[in-house]
Amino acid sequence: MPKQKTKSSTNSERNWSELPQDILHLFSKKLPDISDFIRFRVVCKSWQLSALVSDAPPQLPWLMEFHQGHEENAIIRFYCLSSGKVHTITCPDSRNALLIGPTYRYLLAYHLGYSGMYLLNPLTNDHIHVPPIGVLGCWLLDYIAPDPIEGGDIVVMSRLTTRHSMMAFWRSKANNWVNVKRIGNNYSGKAFYMGQHFINDGETGITDVIDISTQKLAYQVAPPKDTNPLLKGYTFMVVGSGGKILRLFQYYKGEQCHFDIHYLYFGDGESKPSWVKITDIGDQMLFLQYYHGLSLCASNFVGFKGNCIYFLKDRQYLCRYNIGDCTTEVLSCPFDSMGTWFVPSLV
Repeated sequence: MPKQKTKSSTNSERNWSELPQDILHLFSKKLPDISDFIRFRVVCKSWQLSALVSDAPPQLPWLMEFHQGHEENAIIRFYCLSSGKVHTITCPDSRNALLIGPTYRYLLAYHLGYSGMYLLNPLTNDHIHVPPIGVLGCWLLDYIAPDPIEGGDIVVMSRLTTRHSMMAFWRSKANNWVNVKRIGNNYSGKAFYMGQHFINDGETGITDVIDISTQKLAYQVAPPKDTNPLLKGYTFMVVGSGGKILRLFQYYKGEQCHFDIHYLYFGDGESKPSWVKITDIGDQMLFLQYYHGLSLCASNFVGFKGNCIYFLKDRQYLCRYNIGDCTTEVLSCPFDSMGTWFVPSLV
């Protein structure tokens, strides 16, 4: 007598490829780790069509292990905050290159052998050639502006250390660098937004705003009125939600970390731009490093809360600062030496 199928065995034989594509799409948008998104897409053709590469779910930054830049096997390791996984990626174009961030989608790769530069997506191995600066002197690669998450131009900043310091800007698809003269030497916090570069003078606390199109200083912003000039620390600048320019001053009282946070009020047409102190950044999470950083909305990620700052202490400790109660928590991380933040993307 043939064995009769039970209800459970019938369910186990369900054809999951026949699920409605709108339901599959909702599932794909809930995947917190892009590696899970990739696995989702390879299940079958139907699942792949429901989860386009260009419509991947929002991703938290990955923390890159310190990359020496001369490894023959060209392997990079990343730590994913959302899943706690370590991703090991073989990336031939990273061989003999110094990788610079924090940034979205592309890292700035500086090739140590022939001093060439390119933008590198380590997930896809795509790269964009960056032309040589073409000016003699000791150039320091400052950073790649974290603009492209909203589809804007990628901007690379570089600084020439001479008696009369210069700064150079390169925008994606441009043939040449734009040189800006007569800037100071001791700059710390920096951000780029809507064609303007905001850069903080570490000695005076004055913020210079440089218009790239005119290659000139557009205006200056005085340091926050509540700044203690004797207090030693680090200044960061981040483009927050809605294009709000944030200025963060990190300092320590004993072992306790503190952040003073201001946003740039552009004025009402009559008053000059000025810094306004805030004690809450709402739904934002900030990821800081090298005097600038990234801003993401916590509500896009299950299990994460806003109004906090992630930062790397002494390149050895991953820390989270709670702005509400001014406390710092050292988070678990598998890396002994940390490189930079990188928001992964498949495009």
